[in-house]
Amino acid sequence: MKQKLLTLAVGSILVLATAYGIASARSLQTKKDPNQAPELTGGPWINTTDGKPMSLESRRGKPTLVAFWTFACENCQHNFAAYQRLLKKYRAHGVEMISVHTPEMKIEREVDEVAKHVKEDNIDYPVLVDNDSANWKRWHVNMWPSLYILDRNGIVRYHWFGELNWQGAGGEKKTAEVLDELLAEK
Repeated sequence: MKQKLLTLAVGSILVLATAYGIASARSLQTKKDPNQAPELTGGPWINTTDGKPMSLESRRGKPTLVAFWTFACENCQHNFAAYQRLLKKYRAHGVEMISVHTPEMKIEREVDEVAKHVKEDNIDYPVLVDNDSANWKRWHVNMWPSLYILDRNGIVRYHWFGELNWQGAGGEKKTAEVLDELLAEK
């Protein structure tokens, strides 16, 4: 009788262990990469067809730059020329930028003001107006400007906080190097 109970107990443990192992394997398969960029949310959008939102999912298969900024930030403004140079070089290879305008001051919450500055600064890439800071929080951003480089799968592969070329920092060059690496990946 003891042998039969022991066999039954061992069998039950094996069944539970196997079931747990399968459940654990399944949970590992569905876990998201911790560097997966959060999907963008909210709006309105500027510089998109009919103001339609863009998604990171729609960028799958192509490297994407995501820049957080606000129009009254001088440091942000200093990055615009570098962004234009990067886009001039890499757009033909499918690279695009999406910017997220997260305001600091009350005037920066005015969508018309954002649109005016987008036009004045010759920003020709999509701009998400993030007045409730939802994207800022989801991405855990803590300063303007912030630039994230996403690979073809939407994984954040590199980020730069602050001006790209401040005092010879080399952020524009590093961004180009990362984009070259991502474009070389198959």
